[in-house]
Formats: sequence, structure tokens, C-alpha cells
Amino acid sequence: MIFNSKLPVPPVPSTDAFSYIFYQGKREYPKNRVLYRVDGTDQTLTYAQLEKKSLQFANAIRRRYDLKPNDVVGILAKDKIQYPIAYWGAVAAGAMVAPIPVQNGMSETDVAARLEQANAKLFITDSDLLLLSEVASELAGVIPIVTLDDNTAGWPTLDELVQEGSADTRVFELNTVQEADEYNVFINRTSGSTGNMKSVLTSHAHYISTMEGTIGTIPDNTNPDTDVWVSPLSLGFFINSKLHIGLNIMLGIPVVLMKKTLDETTVGVVARHRITFLFITPPIAAKLARADLSGYDFSSIKWLLTAGAPMHENLRRTVSDQFGGVHLTLEWATSETMLLAMQVDESSRRPGSSGALVNGIQAKVIDTETGDELGFHEEGEILVRNVVAVFKGYRDNEAANQDFDNEKWFHTGDYGYLDEDSNVYIVDRIKELMKVGEGYGSHVSASEIESVIFQHPVVSSVVVVGVRNIELQVDEPTAFVVLKEPFRAQSAQMIKDIEKYAESRLTGLRRLTGGVFFVPKYPTTGFKINRRELRQTAQAMKAPMVQCV
Repeated sequence: MIFNSKLPVPPVPSTDAFSYIFYQGKREYPKNRVLYRVDGTDQTLTYAQLEKKSLQFANAIRRRYDLKPNDVVGILAKDKIQYPIAYWGAVAAGAMVAPIPVQNGMSETDVAARLEQANAKLFITDSDLLLLSEVASELAGVIPIVTLDDNTAGWPTLDELVQEGSADTRVFELNTVQEADEYNVFINRTSGSTGNMKSVLTSHAHYISTMEGTIGTIPDNTNPDTDVWVSPLSLGFFINSKLHIGLNIMLGIPVVLMKKTLDETTVGVVARHRITFLFITPPIAAKLARADLSGYDFSSIKWLLTAGAPMHENLRRTVSDQFGGVHLTLEWATSETMLLAMQVDESSRRPGSSGALVNGIQAKVIDTETGDELGFHEEGEILVRNVVAVFKGYRDNEAANQDFDNEKWFHTGDYGYLDEDSNVYIVDRIKELMKVGEGYGSHVSASEIESVIFQHPVVSSVVVVGVRNIELQVDEPTAFVVLKEPFRAQSAQMIKDIEKYAESRLTGLRRLTGGVFFVPKYPTTGFKINRRELRQTAQAMKAPMVQCV
């Protein structure tokens, strides 16, 4: 059966993303409204400045670099005040923006691979990352560079190009449904669950339809005239195209740009700026859940949001408790679809639910063995499509595009079910379900086991993965635990205690047959915990039971 969103279907887009964000979709507010400020400095950017400078920048890069519609502009830069200008200037020029998030450990070859895969024609960076970016540019075929700020290497700067361009003439506009679907505004890299990089295309129509759905997810107590948001991680993460370089502009809400990622050492930014909204990724949640935050004032927080991976109820409640009991809202989305379901009201905030299908989204659930369509509360792989704007899929990747069928359904890889109100319940990623037991085996969810182990008083956070036993051809549930600070010196004894605790509460097929490992922190990829690396770590450890790594 097909599940339909209960929310109104938005109109089919017939314009470009810049026109939508800055004019058609924007609420009325003063042009001198500050939209961005940098924490710890007096740097600010108003709507008027952002609009004018973006158009000037668009005009300049179109002429100087002969940019054509659908050419790609890569952006790798820290969260500086000029970032939104470069971002929306590239969009206003008709380019596809390829955002590259700033991440610890990123190498020149990592950046070059992303530039090559996107086939970037222009590369925007900053002085802090210029050396890395120059090498990446050479490796990717000598891509011209522009820096957000001053540099000593002679590359053009954003300010120079802004002065060179005119804001009086739009250089790129879309005016029909066909054009909005034909031209792409973003090309975003994803590795999904396979580790193979894929370039996801997002059309202007898809982006606009997503923003129409996103607007409907804003809490009722949001007050754009007084609220302040913060960008907790690099603006280069694609989620920010919706939140901190999109929704805030439409509403006129200031965003505080941080010099470091949000964690237990930087969370003081909330009190300094009276932040009202926090986006909390799973790795951030793991750090903040049981940290000592008693000395901070979080009374300004109205809205907490998470996305990126299933999160068990115990962790969600603990994070909520850390921020004064504010509900931690779940969003269900993928890089390919941008937004699918959201907790928008009490009826969609049911335990275990990732929320209701948003505007224009359809879903169906199929049996993972037979492919048969399933009904209410029946578990299988969830497929989705957008009735307003077609998902564009991956560029130059025929094999990966098999995830999109002839009827435009996208195979999400998420395992779960829907109820009568089109609420979505994600049990786990299909690739994270563990096949345990004899014969054909049975599927067990890692999230269910995590929820139990998390209740142990010394556990700060826990991630469970299935480690393949080649001899027996079954997955062995294996827990990776971060201990609370006072117990880390006793890690060997604590892990024995956790194993004993797990044995008393996890019975049958849910037993931790792979044992417990202690880690000081989790490896990440993007803003997700890298379960693949944890699995490889466990496989490399010959002793299968109690270990510290």
C-alpha cells in the first residue's frame, strides 16, 4: 500500500532557489536585520548585505570564470562571515554548489577526490585552508581558487570580486516548472552505508519543495523577531542548506557562527547568545548526553533537533534532560531526499517515531525477502518519493541509480514501518540489522541493544555493531562503550561489569556474543558515527571478548 503525507501538498516550484529564499519564500522583515554574527567577534552580516553582495559576487564569477548554468563551484572554508555570500552568490550565478565540510583529519587527496567527482570549475576556500586547497586544486586538475578573506598568494578574494560585480542585473533566473526541474542547485557527496562516494544531484525544484516542507516543521513557539540560532558544525554539511543557510534567511533569524564544533567544551555559546535552537547530531548527542553541564544556563532553548541515524529512546531522553526537558525532535532524511518525515505535533511524537511524512512525500514498505508491499505496522524496507519534485539521483553512477526505480521510488535502506497516521518508525538501517541465530537466522536491531546497555550507570554512550563470524556465518552483536570520566581508569573492571549487566538483561538472540570494547571516543564520518570502522576494529582484535582499544 502507499502511505501519503497528511499535510497539504505544496505547489510545484517554477523558480530558482535564490529567488525563492530571498524573495518568494521569505517572510517580511527589515533589510537591516542581522542574519549572521561570529562568536567572539563584532563581525555581522545583514540581509541587505547578504543579498547585494551575493548578486555582485554572482555577476563577477559568471564573467571572470565563464560559469555556465549547472557548472560546479566547490566550497571548502571555515564558518567565516563571508561564507553565506559565497554560497548564495554561486547559486545566484546558476552554478551547482558542492559544499565540502571542514573536518579533522581531512587531507589534500580527500578534497581533490570530491572536487574531481563533482567536476568543479571553481574552488572557494579561505586563508586558513589555502595551502591544503592549493594542493587539492593541483591534484584535481588545477581548478581556479577564490578565497573568502585576504591571502598572500595572489588569489582573487571575495571582496575583490564583490567590488567588481554589479547587483543591478540578475545573471540567472528560472521561471517555469520545467526549468526548475531541469537545473540543479546542489551536488552533494554521500558515501551512504557502502563507503563508495556518490554525487547526489538536487534540482532547484527539489530544494524548494523541501524548504516548503521544512517551514511546516518549525515549532509554534518560534519567534523570528527574538530567536537566535547557532550553527553547531561546519556550514559545509548539507543539512545546513536547509537550516542555517536557508530557513534562517527565510525567517530572518540570526545564526551564530562558531570557530569550533559544538561539544561539551563549547556549549557555553548557548548562554552567551541566548540560543533558542540547537541541531544535535548523533556524535554530539553521544558527547553531551551524560557530560556535566550543570554550570550552564540553557533556559533559552526552545527547540532541539537531531538527524543522521536512528537514536534510541533512552539517549534521546537523556539529551532532553540535559537541556531542561525540551523535547529532542527527530527528523528522518537522506542526502538523496533532504527531508522525509518530522515530528511536527503531539500526534507525530509517539515513542519510537521519527515523525510524520512531510508535505508531498509518499512512502511504501516492502518485504526485504519477497519485495511484496506491506501494510500498517508491518516491518520492511521503506521506499519514498516526492510527488512535487522528482529525486534526481546520482550523477554519472548507473549502478547507484538502481536505488531509484522506474516509478521514482527511492530505496532508502532504512528498515521499519508506518502507522495509520503516516508516522514513520525506523527500526534500523538494513545494513546495521544483525543476522543472528541458526538456520536462516533472525534480524536483531542494534538500537534495541544499545538502549539496554545505555542504562548502566557507568556508560556515557554506547554503539552496537554486528561483527561477522566467518566460521559460523552469523553476526555477533558487539558493544563499543564510552565510559563516564570517573570510571575510565578502571575500564577493564567496568567492562566486565557491563558484560555481566548485559547478560542479565539481554537474553536469547540479543545477547552480546561479540563482547564489549572500551573506546575513548567514536570515529566519525561526516556527522555520523562510523560503524564500519568500529566493525573493522573489532575484527582486527583477535580476542573476541573484553578488550580496551
